[in-house]
Amino acid sequence: MDERGLKLNSLARYSKSSSMFVLEEYGHCEVPAGCGGVVLRWRNPRDGVPLRMHLYMNGDGAIYLDGEPPPSGIPVVSFGEHVLAFELALADPAYAVLSFAAAFPPEWPRVNATGPDEPSVSVVSAADGTWKYTTRDPGEGWTSSGFDDALWRPMVANEELQPPEDPDRDTGRWRFQAVQRHGGTGLGVPEPAARVWVRKTFEVRGLGDA
Repeated sequence: MDERGLKLNSLARYSKSSSMFVLEEYGHCEVPAGCGGVVLRWRNPRDGVPLRMHLYMNGDGAIYLDGEPPPSGIPVVSFGEHVLAFELALADPAYAVLSFAAAFPPEWPRVNATGPDEPSVSVVSAADGTWKYTTRDPGEGWTSSGFDDALWRPMVANEELQPPEDPDRDTGRWRFQAVQRHGGTGLGVPEPAARVWVRKTFEVRGLGDA
């Protein structure tokens, strides 16, 4: 009798393994019901990678992934090219308006996973010319791949945060620092605007891709 069969009163006798699926273990505050406990999830790695997203926006705004709001803070993103898009309100050139970081596997919270090897993915805000904006309504299709943003301007680095209305409840700074810990840079625009539209294209490559 093998070792698993001897553990009659242990959860180990129900353990499973797979060469085709990834088993993820979430603990601590990743459990939906609150801190404590554990959640196990089987995931097909051929569907893509789950990107853990961290976002700071100065004021009201919206985020889109390939034309739709992300279904969660850890969406499974398929292999290939994608578009992140943001619609931001009331941009002040004195302050950062956006900061973003997404990664797989995430540095924190740590996720224990068993299964096939998977590629590492990182998408972080940076003043590198790939994060583009416009202050004119771009019309239909601006959140999707294939939209022509050649005339959009590059965002600029800006780490200055607008002071909160209530200094004792500065949740914006907490979110900004969380993005910084994962490599994201604060970005702004050089002119005041009532609304700003932002695009960033990125690619998720498989392990076998060149």
